[in-house]
Amino acid sequence: MTPAPPRQDSKPSASRIPEAATPVSASGGAWWLALLQSALLGVVYAVLSTPAAFTANDNTLAAIIWPAPAIAAAWLWRLPYRQWPPFLIAVFVAMLFVGNFDALSVGADSAFAVLNVFQVALYSWAGRRFINERGEIDTTRKLARFMVLLALLCTGVIAGLGATIGAVTKHTFWLDEWRVMMVGNGLAILVLLPALLAWCPADRRAQARDEAASFAWTPTIAAALSAAVFVLALFPRFPAELLRALLSLVLVWAAIHGGLKAASSGLLVAAALGIGLTFVGLGPYASPTRSEGIWDLQLDLAGLAVLSFFVAITVYERQKLNRRLDSARRFESMGLLAGGIAHDFNNILGAVGGYTELANEQLANEKSGPGSAAQGSLREAALAVARGKDLTEQILLAGRRGERARERIDFRDIVLQATSLARPLLPAGIELSVSVPLAGVPVLAHEGQVVRALLNLVRNASQAASQKVNVTLTIAPQDTNAMMGADQVVGEMPEAAFAWVDVTDDGSGIPPAHMHQLFDPFFSSRAAGGKGTGLGLAIVAGVATDHAGGVAVWSGHGAATRFRFMLPLAADAASGIEPSASGQGQTVLLLEPDEELRECEENLLAELGFEPLGFAQAEDALAALEQSPGDFLLFMTSEDFTSRVTAMAPSLPVIAYTQEPHDSASISQAGRVVSLPANHDLAALHKAVTMATGATPGAATQTLTPSQSL
Repeated sequence: MTPAPPRQDSKPSASRIPEAATPVSASGGAWWLALLQSALLGVVYAVLSTPAAFTANDNTLAAIIWPAPAIAAAWLWRLPYRQWPPFLIAVFVAMLFVGNFDALSVGADSAFAVLNVFQVALYSWAGRRFINERGEIDTTRKLARFMVLLALLCTGVIAGLGATIGAVTKHTFWLDEWRVMMVGNGLAILVLLPALLAWCPADRRAQARDEAASFAWTPTIAAALSAAVFVLALFPRFPAELLRALLSLVLVWAAIHGGLKAASSGLLVAAALGIGLTFVGLGPYASPTRSEGIWDLQLDLAGLAVLSFFVAITVYERQKLNRRLDSARRFESMGLLAGGIAHDFNNILGAVGGYTELANEQLANEKSGPGSAAQGSLREAALAVARGKDLTEQILLAGRRGERARERIDFRDIVLQATSLARPLLPAGIELSVSVPLAGVPVLAHEGQVVRALLNLVRNASQAASQKVNVTLTIAPQDTNAMMGADQVVGEMPEAAFAWVDVTDDGSGIPPAHMHQLFDPFFSSRAAGGKGTGLGLAIVAGVATDHAGGVAVWSGHGAATRFRFMLPLAADAASGIEPSASGQGQTVLLLEPDEELRECEENLLAELGFEPLGFAQAEDALAALEQSPGDFLLFMTSEDFTSRVTAMAPSLPVIAYTQEPHDSASISQAGRVVSLPANHDLAALHKAVTMATGATPGAATQTLTPSQSL
């Protein structure tokens, strides 16, 4: 066999569409699946690469355009690095097999096999590291990085290495070899890789949403029109300039109406038909020097790819911006409307409050006792007016008719207050579990606004849940990768340290068609049944963004839905928030066999304003509880006695000690039992008592009806 021409010695690599490959691990019983997939990759790789062994034959297209590197990169792009080795080994073995059909030495075949392995790994690694780990090329910045980094720089490096191997093993001209490999590999990466990533997205829900928002047949129409353009080009003396113009119109139309997916469909058909027709001497690009005609076509296709892809991404970004502007206009109109209503409502509350004060004065003049029923009712009316004024203040702030009031508070207090208000509103059969950190979580926030935002999240989760709702407060450094999988994000993730509340239900998830409207004012998936106003999540988003935070959502059919409410930490987050005395002499039954620990707990309870009654023996404590269960605010005990206490007094709150490490411990509640680490401090005990009793002991109990939770 004669040596191949200079431009036809590159050995392609192959892979498969990334969605077809499910990430697997070579351990835990799944190793056989990884081997099966890698073997399949090797077969596909060898089939696509075999024509490269016959580049001396003038009837092969293998050296004209190489799809294999792009397919292989799309395969590995979304897989974790630890799963790459078997697939790269399959690439190497397949290339050695293909090398048996050419006239090159075993050393040259091995060098090309190693080059292909490096090529596939380089494209995949660079794409994951510098563009997007999930393979989402959805912004002009990502697209520019893709074209510069992968299509130009990485392809230039690969072409240089391949040209060097060809020059050493066959003594060909290095520049000719590099030129052909650069254009062939670069065009394949530029055209094929974005198409594979667009057609096989990491998130099927996002694909369904995009298809619902656009004409589903646009990719098919774009492919048909591209084919029709090249059929017209078969007529004699059809100018290449007209072909470029018609193809540009088709691809730009596809990019505008169908996005990257439709543009890539039309471009793939154009590349396949154009190169095929030119190779057999048909069409306006056919020339006596076949390589020059294909060279011109490749350059035109590369230019059309850049044009259509940038148009598609730009249109997508503009549509996204339009949705945000539309949402902002809705929020603005809602704020103006709510502000006007709240202003008038505030006047009514002022009149009610004035008459309440007047009635109190009249009762005092009539020498009624301070504990009379009338004065008690008036006090309740005054509390209701105060709550109403607080609510109207928040509505006025939403309409930007007031000054933002922020104070340094413990995020744990906000979470506990919201869950305490939500418990009486839970549907029957729904269990609410709460977990907060052992240490304080200081934030600068308006307490009433954040409480109502979290209350709305818990209420929505309880209505969607089948059995359980989990509320977890977490404080941790910023993790950008954790937010990449969110279905919807409103606002920005705080730049500095921040805390977040995850509200998770075990329901059936949010339909993908509703996801992009989730935070729109007056949109509700329950509106058809008359159970939703469409304002709850809009208020949540407004509160989060107003506090320089954000809200993220993860959901899916048949899967749990998780809302994450994020707030930045206060600048002096390192300094704790010391609790004040909250008890009013209520008795707490304490069971602790260890005398030293019992004395320590009694001191902490006394410092919080409670009256501890400690016992060393379980029988004595249970006897006291059985004799007068109504005399105790709560029961504190070790975990071993929890079941006996709850069986004897089901309505009595229980604080149970656990033995978790201090650095990873948290305060959690399930039912009437609060779990508290044994090595807690005064602040942690204060939060545990608050969580167990449902409100800060001694404080006025705040009530909220379902109608007040939007």
